[in-house]
Amino acid sequence: ATETMVKAIPLMLCGLGVSIAFRMLLWNIGAEGQLYMGAFAATWVCMTFPGWPPYLLLPAMVAAGCLAGGLCALLPALPRAYLRTNEVITTLMLNYVAILWVSYLVHGPWRDPAGLNFPLTPPFPRAAWLPTFPGTRVHVGLIVAMVAAAVLSVVLWRTRWGYEVRVIGESAQAARYAGMNVERNILLVMFLSGALAGLAGMCEVSGVIHR
Repeated sequence: ATETMVKAIPLMLCGLGVSIAFRMLLWNIGAEGQLYMGAFAATWVCMTFPGWPPYLLLPAMVAAGCLAGGLCALLPALPRAYLRTNEVITTLMLNYVAILWVSYLVHGPWRDPAGLNFPLTPPFPRAAWLPTFPGTRVHVGLIVAMVAAAVLSVVLWRTRWGYEVRVIGESAQAARYAGMNVERNILLVMFLSGALAGLAGMCEVSGVIHR
């Protein structure tokens, strides 16, 4: 049961990201690539500042993972917002870019010299490990995912911005008529969608694999 929860954490975070995009009828098919970019950015922080204490290192890894995932989603969001480019194709294709980039790093510059040729980075320092529940591999990413779900529910159904997101999803034309900035909201929603997937990548490397 606990291993099921471990596997569920990245799925929950990526699912939340995809779902908020879908509220605006945006198809973010790139959550896997955004997860990889989040893992890449979190690892970069860990390898660049290995001596930092946990109270600095873990928040920095979270911020980097969210930023990298968000920017990865923002790339296809820009042509979607301003050129009406189909985001299904662009987000899907960026999956391969992100996966191959991480593959290059773990097979090349970041490969552990003592790793017996396995494509892994050197182990993270203990300061970069997410805390786990005693006796299990379930880490605090589970709590983060549940809190994120609760916050997104409140944002979507109890705030003005959430109302705009839902209206644009129903009819972008009606939203424009009402004075809502459709293009800006496409960028914001896609960035948030990618940030949640990037957070999932950070949780995987910091909470489970430690590489």
